[in-house]
Amino acid sequence: MILKSEAIISKNWSTSFKDSFSIPILSKQPRGDMFLLVLVVGLVLFGLLMVYSASFIYAEERTGDGFTFIKKQLVYAAIGICAFWASSRVPSHRWYQWAPFILISVIGMLAVVLIPGLGVRVGGAQRWINLGFFRFQPAELAKLVGVMFVSRKLSQNQKKLHQFKEGIVATVLLLLPVFALLLAQPDFGSTVLLAGTTFILMFIAGVQPLILFGGLFSALGLATLLVVFSPYRMARVMTFFDPWRDPAGRGFQVIQSMLGLHNGSVFGQGLGNGKEKLLFLPEAHNDFIFAVIGEELGFVGVIAVMTAFVLFIYRGLKISWLALHERHDRFAFYFGSGITLILGLQAFVNMAVVMGLLPTKGLTLPFISYGGSALTLNLFGMGILYRISKSNMSAPHLPRETFK
Repeated sequence: MILKSEAIISKNWSTSFKDSFSIPILSKQPRGDMFLLVLVVGLVLFGLLMVYSASFIYAEERTGDGFTFIKKQLVYAAIGICAFWASSRVPSHRWYQWAPFILISVIGMLAVVLIPGLGVRVGGAQRWINLGFFRFQPAELAKLVGVMFVSRKLSQNQKKLHQFKEGIVATVLLLLPVFALLLAQPDFGSTVLLAGTTFILMFIAGVQPLILFGGLFSALGLATLLVVFSPYRMARVMTFFDPWRDPAGRGFQVIQSMLGLHNGSVFGQGLGNGKEKLLFLPEAHNDFIFAVIGEELGFVGVIAVMTAFVLFIYRGLKISWLALHERHDRFAFYFGSGITLILGLQAFVNMAVVMGLLPTKGLTLPFISYGGSALTLNLFGMGILYRISKSNMSAPHLPRETFK
């Protein structure tokens, strides 16, 4: 009997292990949302093409090798694919369990960034940890983990969200150190993005509007003070209203960006034929790669990218809604919605900055801009969303009481 029991246990463990690490495309398990997968892969491949086009001259001038940035981006994309695969293997309820511990770890990373000698300062901001072969930006992870923690608290306190303590305090209390450390870097853009996504999630979760909008107005007041009493932020706002008051200084980047978009006209100058990337437009392969897209692919390219992100937001929210409607998994609903919104909002904020519709924020264009931390963690988040979509199709219904 003992030997028989051990054989059964061994067989069950082997089957479980095999299922956990089988590749979805090769296994008989149901796949996740293929539309989302194809869309994200398309954006990443398009991003690799545009990073190469936007960075070749700059890389050749700076390093003597025009392929420097595209080679690094290819490595980041490979790491991102591994991150996608890893996160797509983890059921959403595991993130629910791990959220507080991961958040504490992220707070620690954000603190390490500010320690002289450990944190790396670039362009007046100290946002990176130098790992030798790779510069890691904890702010990118903080946005994803912040959404994860908020999703946990909202699903946990669903029946008490009308109360101030459970609806507001419990949800945002542990995020306050994250906001403070992000602002200390400084990274005002990531702070606003995470705060805005948190507000939207709380709104759709049913937090009492009077309390929620009271908190919103308080946050807006604080944000105004942070701008007014910060010379560089105030200068960015003034440059936004009139970039031509300092065309060779603070207004130079946004002016060059708008010139690039103007030069693109309807069909663009042709891939690789843009002029602004010839050392005129700073951060052409990074924050302002959308200007290169507009110049080389024209209005058609701009609309195509915007449409892709609209479809991304629609698909991500649909996947999240199905998790709630079909499986009653509130945490997956909030978490999937949060991942979708924080990346979708970041994309449109980036495009608005490039077009001169918002002050500069230092936010990249998801999946397209150059950057290791951003691309890797964006794909990591997509793995989570893909797993939610797969669970919608294959997993048994979760009991309603799982995430009370």
